[in-house]
Amino acid sequence: MTTKTKDPTVARRCPSPLVLFGIDSRGKPKAARFGKEHASLAMKAATQLQLNVLASSNPKIAEIAARLPVGRVHATGRMFVPFIRHDLYDKLVAAAANGNTHSASPPNGSSGASGSTPGGSAPHLPRNWREIGVGDLVVANQDRDEGWYEAIVVEQSGDMFTLRWRDYPRERRTVHHRLRLGLDYPGPRPTAENGKSTKASGQTKRDKPFAVDPAPNHSLPKDWDEIDINHLVLAKDDSQWGAWWEAIPVEKAGDLFKLRWREKYATNVGLITRSRLDLALLCPDAAS
Repeated sequence: MTTKTKDPTVARRCPSPLVLFGIDSRGKPKAARFGKEHASLAMKAATQLQLNVLASSNPKIAEIAARLPVGRVHATGRMFVPFIRHDLYDKLVAAAANGNTHSASPPNGSSGASGSTPGGSAPHLPRNWREIGVGDLVVANQDRDEGWYEAIVVEQSGDMFTLRWRDYPRERRTVHHRLRLGLDYPGPRPTAENGKSTKASGQTKRDKPFAVDPAPNHSLPKDWDEIDINHLVLAKDDSQWGAWWEAIPVEKAGDLFKLRWREKYATNVGLITRSRLDLALLCPDAAS
């Protein structure tokens, strides 16, 4: 099924509701209904997420679809299809047998879980870019407009790494150079008591909140202790998809930073507050 994302005729042709459904890699059923305004995006996302598409005007299907959660569309176009109960999924599958169902084919290049972290074990967080190896958790992106997401290294060839998306295991794997990956904080998180003492010790005259004008060029800190005003880092947004975006600290108070999103489309969004250890780093050795 080949559908252009912005084809205005798709929504008019598709009956409402349009349902995406399937089983994830852990055997959990998921499904969601989408309105006509998101029909083309949903149909395109079905292939990427390896989900089935059910488009039918059958009243029985519409009745079941009404009990499904409404699918969410991220600002970048990424679709969110939540998990549902097994009994509801079984009813949907039974109804789909008489509906207009399309099976999404697996993405090209998909392979087994070679090099993946064993189930139940937490992936290793590398302390620097030279330490990155198979099984490690990193932050990567495929498109600047799509944000960055956690990924697991499954294969390595020199400085090139094949990654699978941690939270989107059925999406196409991607290959990145070592220096084009982001790193999440690898050390232990401070306890609540330590966090209070850190905040108190930071309330000196020099560490009181302050702001400066954004600099034209932003340095990339080598480690988390080095993060400062006007550096370029990655910060996670507050959406349920948990995407990371490039951000610039503009105010500092101890280990707390206020940051602005770097992208122009986010200039109207207010400042966000993040702890130093909640930020991810971009490699300072990467070529611009």
